[in-house]
Amino acid sequence: MFIGITTKENERDFYITKKIPELVIERGAFPLMLPGYDNELYIKELSNTLSGLILAGGGDVDPALYGEQNTNSREINLKRDIFEITLVKSMYALRKPILAICRGMQVVNVAFGGTLIQHIDGHYQKEPRDKTTHRIFIRQGTILYDIIKKDSIEVNSFHHQAIKDIAPMFRVSAVSQDGIIEGIEHLEHPFLIGIQFHPEYMHEKEPFKRLFDAFIGASK
Repeated sequence: MFIGITTKENERDFYITKKIPELVIERGAFPLMLPGYDNELYIKELSNTLSGLILAGGGDVDPALYGEQNTNSREINLKRDIFEITLVKSMYALRKPILAICRGMQVVNVAFGGTLIQHIDGHYQKEPRDKTTHRIFIRQGTILYDIIKKDSIEVNSFHHQAIKDIAPMFRVSAVSQDGIIEGIEHLEHPFLIGIQFHPEYMHEKEPFKRLFDAFIGASK
């Protein structure tokens, strides 16, 4: 069982956060690092091969993709954006599980017709990545609530953008104390979940373990 993980890149390297593939391996699956190329055959073969997809963090989504001028977006990589949006739609059509983390949640929202707030204050913590800094509230009746099994949890936070208009056929599954959307999920897909926090850095805590367990379980 292969789980695709999207990559960051610079002029020389493609790279991913070390902990995500480790968590995949620990659960009996095999991670595949996915360089971002907008190539039809490449994306088709990935979609057929992968059992599940993790959209990892990174820079901001190009505002042109949701009909706006760039006012506060940073580290834009349109090639990566187009690759991930195309791959998400292909995996969605095959009804394969998708776990979208931070930037990944924003990519999913844009892919299906939503928009983003290009800058917010107070959501990029200075504390270490494994430290929680604010509380989110999880809505009952959602897939995320069924996994986490709590009305609220403390999470970390490393983003300066957020969802503005949620995409059609999605619902909000979690919000922060100040009303920022922290979780979304598709209304009809069996496992298409976006979260704004980074569970990979808090994987030793029970709620976040269950999130990865549920994603791998849905991918089998």
